[in-house]
Amino acid sequence: MDDPFFPFPLQTDGKGSRLLQETDEQIRHEVLFESGVTAIRDRPLFVGSAFPRRRFTFFCGFALLLCLVLFARAAFMLLQEGAVYVKLAEANRLRQTPLWPLRGIVRDREGKILAENAPRFQATLFPRDLPIRQEDKDAALGEAARLFGKSYADLRSIGYATGTVQDEVNIVADDIPYEQAMKFAVALPHLPGFNLETRARRQYPWSEQAPSLSHVLGYVGKISQEEYEGKKDRGYRRADEIGKTGIERFYEPELRGELGERVNEVDAHGVIKAFVGEQTPKDGEDLSLTLDLSLQIAAEEALKTGLARVHKTRGSVVVSDPRDGSILALVSWPAFDNNAFSGSVSSTLYQNLVHNQDQPLFPRAMAGSYPSGSTVKIVISAAALTEGIITPFTTVLSVGGIRLGAWFFPDWKVGGHGITNVRKAIAQSVNTFFYTIGGGYQGFQGLGADRLSAWMKRFGLGEKTGIDLAAEVSGSVPTRAERERGGGQWYVGDTYNLSIGQGDLLVTPLQVNSYTSIIANGGYRYVPHVVANPHPSFTEVGATDEAYKVVREGMRDCVTGGSCRTVSFLPFPVSAKTGTAQWNSNKETHAWFTAYGSSEHPEVAVTVLVEEGGEGSVASAPVAREVLDAWYRLRQARGGKF
Repeated sequence: MDDPFFPFPLQTDGKGSRLLQETDEQIRHEVLFESGVTAIRDRPLFVGSAFPRRRFTFFCGFALLLCLVLFARAAFMLLQEGAVYVKLAEANRLRQTPLWPLRGIVRDREGKILAENAPRFQATLFPRDLPIRQEDKDAALGEAARLFGKSYADLRSIGYATGTVQDEVNIVADDIPYEQAMKFAVALPHLPGFNLETRARRQYPWSEQAPSLSHVLGYVGKISQEEYEGKKDRGYRRADEIGKTGIERFYEPELRGELGERVNEVDAHGVIKAFVGEQTPKDGEDLSLTLDLSLQIAAEEALKTGLARVHKTRGSVVVSDPRDGSILALVSWPAFDNNAFSGSVSSTLYQNLVHNQDQPLFPRAMAGSYPSGSTVKIVISAAALTEGIITPFTTVLSVGGIRLGAWFFPDWKVGGHGITNVRKAIAQSVNTFFYTIGGGYQGFQGLGADRLSAWMKRFGLGEKTGIDLAAEVSGSVPTRAERERGGGQWYVGDTYNLSIGQGDLLVTPLQVNSYTSIIANGGYRYVPHVVANPHPSFTEVGATDEAYKVVREGMRDCVTGGSCRTVSFLPFPVSAKTGTAQWNSNKETHAWFTAYGSSEHPEVAVTVLVEEGGEGSVASAPVAREVLDAWYRLRQARGGKF
C-alpha cells in the first residue's frame, strides 16, 4: 500500500509489509554511519554516552549555589556598601576643589600687625584628571615641567602615583612669579589635570627688623606625612600648611579657620561642565598679643649691644608684667627671619641655620636649661623665713667660706662678708649665709635637701610654666629621693650646692622671671602668656607676707648698695638680684640678672641671661638697665600706662 507521507516503497505479502532490500540500503546511507554503531531494527537510535542522574543533580546544585552566592554578594553591595559605590560614582562625576581660609592676623598689644597674609600663585595637579593614554599624559606632564623649569621625573612621580594620593590635589609649584603664572594660565586649556590657584602666603612684616620675634611667632610650613596622619580626621589635606613652631603651632586650631569647598560637575576628562555648589571657608581667628613690638625691638638691641660688649654671641631677655603674667618681650639670640620659612625654605639656608654652633633656631628663653646661680637665693630666703629657720634678724658670720671635712665651700669674696643677715645676704649674695640656712652648719638646723627641693617646686621650678608657646622645657630640681632611687647617695655638699643654685639644679630664663614676679607681687604664681587673656590663671605659693617683704627689701638693698648698683640710676626705683652660674670648669660662667620695678608698685619684671658672660653684674645688668629704661620711656609716652 502506498502512503503519501512515507517516502520509501514497501513490499506487501501475506505476512505483512516490509522494506524492499534496496530501500534498506538507502536508509543506511541516509543515517550515514550510525547503522554501524547501533542497529535501528533492534533498538532506538542514540548518539553519545548516558549522563548519570547523580552527577546531573550535583551540577544543578552547584549552579544553584553559585547563583545564590552571586545574588548574596549583589545584595550586600547594594544594601551595605551602596553608599560607598554611589560616592565613588559621584567622585567620578563631581570634583571638589578646596577653598582655603585666610589664616588669622596676629597683632601686638598696640595693634601693630606681626603676622598677616599675602597672595601667591600656586600650580596644582589632580592626577585622576590626567589623560588616560600614556602618550597624552606624558605630553601634559612634560609641558608643565618645561613651564616651571622642573624635572620631568618629579612631575611623573606625581602623575603616575597610585592609591589615595591620586584622590587629592598635589602642589606642583608654589609662590609662582606673576609672569610665569600668566604663561601657565594660557597653557591650561591644553594641560588637563592642572590648575592655577591663588592662595595666601604667611608674611611677618617686622621679623626682618626684629628677628627675635620669629621664636615667638613661629612659622607655617607644608604639613608633613606624620602630621597629616595625625590630623587628617580633622579636615586636613596633603596640600595643607600647618603651624610648625611658636604661636603658629600653639594656636593652630584658632588661626587656621575652616576649609571651604567648591563642587563642579566634570566629564570623563576632568573638564568642568557645570557648577554644583560651594561651601564658603571660615577664616581663622585674629590674635592680640601681650607682646609690645617697640619693647621687643629695644630688648633685642640692648641684648645685642651687651653681647658685643663682652664678646659673646648667645643670650636671652624675658620681660613680663608681674601683676598678671603677661609677656611684654621675649628675646632669644641669635635668631632668624621666619619669612624665609613661609612656603618653601631654601635647603642651603636651612642647613646653615641647623649647623650654626650658636643655634639661631633655638628659643633659649624658654627652652634653654641653665644653673640658676645666685638668683635662686631669693626663693631660698622666702622659704627659710616662712619655715621659721631664720628671722629677719638671724645672722651668720661669713669668713670666706665653710669647711666640711676635706671639702671647702667658698664665698665669692676672699675673707668673707662679716656678720650677715638675710637682707645683706641677698644684697651681697653671701654664699656662707645660704650654705648655713640651706644645709645647716655647726649645730644650726637648715632647711635640708627635702624642704629645699619642695619649696623650689612650689615656686615653679622643675616643671613647665605653661606658657602658650611650643618648645618650653621644665628644667630640673634634684631631690634626695630620686637620687637614692637611682642607686646614688645624697651628700651634705649636694645640699650646699643646691642652696646657692649650683649642682644639678637647672632653670630656664622664663622660670627665673616667673619666681622674680612671685616675689614682686607677693606670692601669686601666674601662668605666663603671650596672647591676651582677661582672666589669667594663677596659684598662691604659700610663703608669708613677712617673708616676701624681707626678700623685697634685700633685693632693693642689692640696687642701693650691693651688686646690682648698675640699675640704680634709672628714673624709677628698681629691686634686683645678680647671679653667676658655674656650669663647666673649662668655660666661663653664665651671667644672670633679674629685676622688677618699681620697687613699691611692681609693673615690670626683667630677666637677662648672657651665656658664658662671666659676672652677672658686668655682662647682664647693663642689658637689664637699658630694657627697663626703654619700658619706662614707652610707659611715659603712653600717658603713664603700659
